Amino acid sequence: MSKDKVKLGDWELIALSDGFFRLDGGSMFGIIPKPLWESKKPADDRNRIRLGLNSLVLKGPEAVVVVETGIGRKMTAKEEDIYGLESEGTLIERLQSKGIMPEEVDFVIHSHLHLDHCGWATSGEDGDLSPTFPKARYIVQIREWEAALNPDLRSRASYDQRNFTLLEQKGLLAAVDGETQVVKGLKVVHTGGHTPGHQVVYLESGDSRCVFLGDLVPTQAHIKVHWHMGWDLFPLELMRVKKKLLNEALHHHDLLFFTHEDENPFAYLEGGEKHQDLVPLN
Repeated sequence: MSKDKVKLGDWELIALSDGFFRLDGGSMFGIIPKPLWESKKPADDRNRIRLGLNSLVLKGPEAVVVVETGIGRKMTAKEEDIYGLESEGTLIERLQSKGIMPEEVDFVIHSHLHLDHCGWATSGEDGDLSPTFPKARYIVQIREWEAALNPDLRSRASYDQRNFTLLEQKGLLAAVDGETQVVKGLKVVHTGGHTPGHQVVYLESGDSRCVFLGDLVPTQAHIKVHWHMGWDLFPLELMRVKKKLLNEALHHHDLLFFTHEDENPFAYLEGGEKHQDLVPLN
């Protein structure tokens, strides 16, 4: 990451990586032809593109918050090969390198519960898992929670219940319904689109605002409204919400955070009504 720390009003924003993984490029771009998307995200010999596993730590006057918890380390060697997992360290090790211990985290927010977004919600050996952040409240949308517990046939492989069922058992789950304030200046907003309960995160302090986009806009290559993933369950809903959010981001000059960007996860959207460009944060 070329930029991993930002000051936003009273808050400090820290980008952390759980490494990189690879997914099929065609699935990542849905109906967009390969010659178009490959110019932005080159594919390997297995047609996979390299993606980041980015989390965002928010340190504020009232709380320490972790948004997204990466892919974790619960995969078999075969699964790691399929996903092309690359890492020289874990999200938790990088968090600790910033002087933050897991027990100091007050809230964990997941955009949704696919396995590449909540892998470190729990940790330990199979059969002896525990919440990684033992004092935190884990915030997800109730619609996402219900979908993850009872996934449809298409989505079943995307959920690993080892990552999240324990949270309810330990009394750490905070299942919310729609727009919800977490602490002053920090809120989650239900978007749907990608999954039934997908949510984005807004942080506002002073005149500045940051938006954690989750899989509504997974990489900077997905900034065009109609460029979206084949895995999106409700694409028309996603495009409607995405267009509205990006228009607001343009006019408000929001700092955007991309969870699957493999280079700089922070960028601003600049331009006019007809043409916009992303400007990475330097």
